[in-house]
Amino acid sequence: MNAYRLAQFVEQHNVTRLVKLSTPAIYKSCKRLFEQKNLSGELKRDGEAPEKMMYKVTPAGRKRFRQLMSHFAGTITPFYFDINSVVYSLEQLDYSDGLKLIDAYEAEIVALQSWLIPHSEETQAKASFANRMIVKQYLMVVNVLVDWVEEMRTEFVRERGQ
Repeated sequence: MNAYRLAQFVEQHNVTRLVKLSTPAIYKSCKRLFEQKNLSGELKRDGEAPEKMMYKVTPAGRKRFRQLMSHFAGTITPFYFDINSVVYSLEQLDYSDGLKLIDAYEAEIVALQSWLIPHSEETQAKASFANRMIVKQYLMVVNVLVDWVEEMRTEFVRERGQ
């Protein structure tokens, strides 16, 4: 498949809601993987359209894929929530400004939860194993974050309330 079709697939299947991936990264990665001989490529033309590079995973690419899968399955890397920088700085803000930021985060996390719940139900019936498990993981984490932000609000109001 070419990089454009791969980017379309990612967009159509909401992959970017589940893994960190952008359209420019897809193009750059295809080029890099081709240069590293993890992908082979063949220029093809479809009708009047310009030639496009059609990629295929090479044996070396499959081997590298297995190596990376083993590495990431056996390594827990630290993960960071961007909200933690906000939380760290809340005490430096006026009470009302801090509460507004907590409200904004809560609105975002609840919106994500609202998207994930029906998506989770939808994926249970027709999605692949990987998609179902990633959506389930996200939903579990988001549910915990919803509880956490409510607790943060309660403690913030108790400690800083006016």
